[in-house]
Parts: sequence; C-alpha cells; structure tokens
Amino acid sequence: MEQNQFDAIVIGSGPGGAAAAALLQHRGVNTLLVEKNNFLGGKMVSIERDGYAYDLFPHGQVPMRAPAFKDVYDEIGIGDRWEAALECEDDRNVITLAYRRHDWKDYNVVSQPQAMADPRPFFKLWKLDDPADQMKAMQFMTEMLSTPEDQMDELDAISMHDYMQRFDVPYEVYSYMAFHANASIAEPIDKVAASEQIRIMRHMMVHGGGGQYRGGFAKLARDMVARFEELGGTLIKNCKVDHIIVEDGRAVGIQTRHGEFRAPVVISSAGIQPTALKLVEPGVLPEDYVDYVKKLEPGWGFTSIRYFLDRPVMDVAMYVVYSDDSWWNQERHDAVRAGHKPDEVILFMVNHTFYDENAAPPGKQVLVSGTICSSDPEDQEIEHLWSVMDKQMVELFPEIWDACERREYAGPKEISTLTRD
Repeated sequence: MEQNQFDAIVIGSGPGGAAAAALLQHRGVNTLLVEKNNFLGGKMVSIERDGYAYDLFPHGQVPMRAPAFKDVYDEIGIGDRWEAALECEDDRNVITLAYRRHDWKDYNVVSQPQAMADPRPFFKLWKLDDPADQMKAMQFMTEMLSTPEDQMDELDAISMHDYMQRFDVPYEVYSYMAFHANASIAEPIDKVAASEQIRIMRHMMVHGGGGQYRGGFAKLARDMVARFEELGGTLIKNCKVDHIIVEDGRAVGIQTRHGEFRAPVVISSAGIQPTALKLVEPGVLPEDYVDYVKKLEPGWGFTSIRYFLDRPVMDVAMYVVYSDDSWWNQERHDAVRAGHKPDEVILFMVNHTFYDENAAPPGKQVLVSGTICSSDPEDQEIEHLWSVMDKQMVELFPEIWDACERREYAGPKEISTLTRD
C-alpha cells in the first residue's frame, strides 16, 4: 500500500485491539490495524460453517449487564448493532449444574435461572441444609460484595486460597470457588489473585454472568473493525509483524512482510510475552523488565469439544460440571503434567442455539464444551482429557450424547496456531 505513515498502529484484532483501533479512529486519530490472520477476533474466533455459527471455545461474558463493550459500541456510533443474546432479567432456566461432593457416589444435577446474589439455588446444588453452614456461606458472599474498592488493590498479591482462609466457610463454598478459578480464569485457586476473582464474582452476583452474542463473540471484533473502516481506518489482514521499530527508546513503527509502517504510537494486543520477548528486538527493553516478563507464569489452556446434534434436546444456555475432585489447584495440575490421568474433569459448556436460533440449521443444535488443560501445545494429556469429557457427557447427559451426529476437537495447539507467532 502507498500510505505508510499513521498517527497510531494497533497490532492484533482481538476484542482489545479492535476496540482500541475503533476508539482511536472515532476520536480522530488516523490508525492502522494489522492482523496476522485472514480473520478477525484473535482467541475469540467464531466459526460459521455448514449452517452453524459457534465459538471455537466456550465463553460466557461477565458482567452480562452493561459490559464495557456496550460503552464502546455507543461511543463509536454503532449502538444499534448491539445484539446481546441473553439478559440477566431472563426468568427462564438458563443453566444446568452438576456437582458431586467427595463422599457422594453420584452427581447432583439441578437447572436454574440466573442466581445473581441469591445463594439458595447453590444451597440446593450442594445439599447445604444446615442453617449455620448457610449463614457462613452468606457471610463470605457479603464480604466479597462489600469490600471497598480502595481495599481491593491490597488483594492483588494474595491468592484466593489464602484469602478464603480468613473465613470459616463450608468446604462446598471453597470447592465452588476453586472450580470458578479454573472455569473463569483458567488458573488455580492457590495462584489466582483474590482481587481478580472477587471482582468477577461481584459482576456475576450484581450484573449476571454468561453473556453471549448472536453470531458468537467474534461478532464484537467484526462489528468494531467494520466501524473502524467506515470511519476511515486502515485494516491489513495476513500481516505478520516481524518486529516493532524502536528508535531513541520510543516505539515508532512496525516492520512487516508488507513493508514498514510508522506512527508515534504503537499499541500491541499480541500479549505481553510475545510483545516484549519477540516483537521488540533484544537489547531494547531494560534487562530487569525482560527478566520480569520471562518469569511471568501464563494461565492454563482450555481444550474443547463441539457436539453437533441432529435434534433439539438442550433447553438451557449453559452446562456446568464439577466435583470436589475434578478442579485443579497447582498440585493437581502438576500431577497431571507428571502423568496422572484424572477420572473426572470440570466442564463448562455453551449451547449456542439457546442464544441464537440461527446458530444451527433448523431442527439441530450445537454445544461447545471445554475444560482446563496445560497451555503447552505439545502436551500429551489433551487426548485423555477429551476421552474423559466424552465419558462424562455419556454419564450425565445421555440425551445429548445420543443426539450427537459428529464431534470436533480443539486445544492449545489450535489456539497457538491462530494467535501466536
């Protein structure tokens, strides 16, 4: 292309990069957005194929009510394109949960509407009938909701496990929080920052959780990038960044196979480690900062199975499966990496046809199921996890399994191919 000078350059078209580029262009900043793939969305990629529309991995937005993306849509002038597929005021049963306590033989399975701040559906799930235990659980939830924001930063360096040791809570509450750390953040309860998990729980209790969009999460990126181009922004797909150009200690552009592009501002949405360790050439960033980035421990991966059903048998939006034995803390994760083969896994599953009647051909449905795994694309545990996921589907939801006409599998290798250089 002829133009190679811009006011700003954004690397990556995931939701963060797409939002940044659209907001900059809307505010009069001449912006270039580069994406290494031929599609938009980054890790939030959605698939449209054979009459189906679904995400590659299960997602549920928190908060459901008034998310930040709605503010972006409104500011850049596309509020009329906002298509949230579920509202937290919806009184239908939207989630089916299956939980097994360590000393139970079978899972307890219940379906419910959005629980929000009402703990009673969880008391039913956990069979937590003792009023004293219920009171302890509510006191813990109240503390999470009422901690002043100016005190939350103090919890950045405290794990959720250590935070919960301050409270006398039933083990069922701890087990749920351990599951939640895995399913929502892909981290262990003894590593995740208490501040991060508490903020997510607050959003869920006050504004709902499990939000989705007609067409999947990649619709967000597509809408924002479409508006970005309408406003005069420049998008280049299939444009892999070789390196960020740094002169006199400042980022001034990017070098790509399409040539060199310059701007006084460069925003990378490629991730902190790929940016600092690959896109910025050695010797540019301070050595102590590079060492800090190298030591950052990445979150775990998520592996998924997509079930394509030949008839409608699912009547809720989400399915959750966990037991006291299936979530991973760091010790359990390390045991799996060392060769232990778990008999159970957690499951978070999204029924796209609940959110969008056009997500599957008439009379059919699609379910995207996922569980935690190592982030290593070459890890050998993935196929075993898939077999356990299928086994639990047979045992807990035989009607879904019986209606399944085909399955697709994906894991960290696919994500790495899509989003990493």
